[in-house]
Amino acid sequence: MRHYFVLKRIGHPARWPARLRMLMLWISLTLAAFSAPAHAAALKFAIPPFLPQAEIEKSFTPLVAKLSELTGTPIEIETFPNYLAFWQATRTGSPFDIALDAAPTTDFRVQRQHWHVIAKLTGTVTQSLVTGPDNAVLDPSELINKKIAVQPSPSVSALTLYQLFPNPVQQPILVMKESNRDAADAVLKGEVNAAIIPTPIAAGYPDLNTVTTTAPLPFLAVSVSPNVPPATAKALQNALISLSQTPAGEALLKASQLRAFTLANDLEYAGNEKLLEGTFGY
Repeated sequence: MRHYFVLKRIGHPARWPARLRMLMLWISLTLAAFSAPAHAAALKFAIPPFLPQAEIEKSFTPLVAKLSELTGTPIEIETFPNYLAFWQATRTGSPFDIALDAAPTTDFRVQRQHWHVIAKLTGTVTQSLVTGPDNAVLDPSELINKKIAVQPSPSVSALTLYQLFPNPVQQPILVMKESNRDAADAVLKGEVNAAIIPTPIAAGYPDLNTVTTTAPLPFLAVSVSPNVPPATAKALQNALISLSQTPAGEALLKASQLRAFTLANDLEYAGNEKLLEGTFGY
């Protein structure tokens, strides 16, 4: 009887004035929009430019898609054209949610931006000072005032270069390259006398001669921003570690030129941000 009474008072909708019908339609559409389930924004997974941007996107996009599937959380890859663009984004707040990154900038986010390490690649990593096949160099000092290709700071290659050449008046001439592959190619083409690149990448260029390698650092870490819910971070951690436990996951790691992931925490990277001292914006 109550519904009949209401209809009796306001009349059947077909008899409402056109303006009233339009108003009621607008109200119903607005209420529907507010009551519809909201789609969660995708988390952004940043991969620094260790390799050329196109190669990073090709190699890592399937891996990130698999992590999205395993966690049930939308995750999208975010890449950068060069280290300058990556560092500018990092130092001004890291406007992404997840990062696979080297020890210095990983610790930088932990100390300055309250990120947390959840996993790392097994083992450690070094940098190699390499020359071309016809350029026999026995000691780094022979390269003072010579051209050395390197990615811009804060790439670990650039940061460790200053450890090899600590005297500011006895240093090589730096030739900045956008990726480690560009640095290696510059050596092979004779554009520079040497390059500093990660040892795992140097291993892919058998024609290069290794002059020396640097002290090891903890390998690449995956860290998450404080905006990532703990449950999501835990699911991502489990997904990363599980990759090496299936043939399909191992294939994805191999395609991305990565080792297996293992558990890690902030303390394992503590102190590495000090390598950034002297870097613009540090």
